[in-house]
Amino acid sequence: MARSLISLGVVLGFLGVNPCMATVDISGNLKLDKRFLVTDSVEIADYPYHELNIELESKPSQNLSLYTGLKLRLWDQNLATHSEDLTSVSPVYPCEFFLWEAYVDLYSFILDELDIRIGKQRIAWGTADKLNPTDNLNPDDFSNPLNFGEKVPTEAVNATYYITDEYTLEGIWLPSFKPILLPRGEFPLLDDATALPLPQGTNLVESVDCLAFPNRKLKNSMYAAKLSGKAIGYDFSLSYFKGYDDMPITNKLIVTLVDTLGNVKLDTYLGFPELRVVGFDCAGELYSIGLWGEVAVFLPEEVKMRMEMPNPADPLNPIIQDTTVLSDEPYIKFTVDGDYTSETGIYINAQWMHGFFTERGKDNLEDYIMVGIEKKFKNDEIKVAIAGGLEIKDIEDIVENIEEIEENYGTVIIPEISYAPTDNVKLLLGAFFLDGKPGTLFGTWEKQDQIYFKTEVSF
Repeated sequence: MARSLISLGVVLGFLGVNPCMATVDISGNLKLDKRFLVTDSVEIADYPYHELNIELESKPSQNLSLYTGLKLRLWDQNLATHSEDLTSVSPVYPCEFFLWEAYVDLYSFILDELDIRIGKQRIAWGTADKLNPTDNLNPDDFSNPLNFGEKVPTEAVNATYYITDEYTLEGIWLPSFKPILLPRGEFPLLDDATALPLPQGTNLVESVDCLAFPNRKLKNSMYAAKLSGKAIGYDFSLSYFKGYDDMPITNKLIVTLVDTLGNVKLDTYLGFPELRVVGFDCAGELYSIGLWGEVAVFLPEEVKMRMEMPNPADPLNPIIQDTTVLSDEPYIKFTVDGDYTSETGIYINAQWMHGFFTERGKDNLEDYIMVGIEKKFKNDEIKVAIAGGLEIKDIEDIVENIEEIEENYGTVIIPEISYAPTDNVKLLLGAFFLDGKPGTLFGTWEKQDQIYFKTEVSF
């Protein structure tokens, strides 16, 4: 610790800053999240976590600021499998404490109009409310899969050049790739390779998967650029991203016989395809209605999956099948968002999203219409809200035949009430009710109906 403080003092001294004059502002929040699944019987969900965030900020000089964010996550899971595990805290109280963000801001770097941010940072792109198809620089954080739109900060160099008062040009370099964060416990999110049809007469007894990350050579770095401005009263931006899809995709399956009884082992190999995204977003107001819109053109790398299966007729030469699991054909995701607050204080937000975060490929994008209504009472201490969503698996089929909606839909209803006894404390009680036809996202989550209770404290 002493060596770290000395190093920090040397760095600040090199930048012309007196370490004794630098003050540190400390803030943060505590979020307690308890959820109870209520589909078959009431049981405690194992994927949510409690969270403690600590933020440290310092501005030693006019042209320099430092920020560090620390995060502690605590899961209510029992991971002990043997009695000796009970001698350790981590199997019974699994937790993670890590550096969430850490960056330095250098203002007027070389040029008066140029600012630089270096370090582990969240780079938020897009204007829509959480459902942002242009926001692809940081990997998705599905640690809590029902907190849509969460991202994980990653290392980057972010340069912003102020062309005029209304126009800026942003250039970003991300030297290394980081993948999606998935939930602990049982929560269906990615495709299950073990659900694929196996050779007739075989029985799966073992399944192993292996991830292959992009090579860490400098030429495989990710980068992005964005031009932001204002026209006819609307804020807008044009963006470009070149990198990798943060969600793995299966590119090889090997089915191996383990005995003469037809028992087989499945080895699954997954990779992360290259990805380019061209985006546009805008935000403004029309007749007291806030409007946001985003559209992103995805240019993916083609991915073929090779499946090797035992050949009963010739055991030395397995059956090989190649299937295209991701075409290189461009596809479009978009979100249209609007909100309005009535004279009586009722707030309404509506969104139409084409293509969920985990969906890819032109023929695999579904439509989601989300509507939320909320009203505050008692000097804003109490807030009552209800949100609902309709998922449409194939909107073209429904346009051609309205009866098709019976086999193409998914729904979610989210009632919630919150109470803020003081300015820095909030208590929330709510629920998720999910339903849908097989093959829809909400349909795969239909066993995740739940009631949740949250406590949020800021300091």
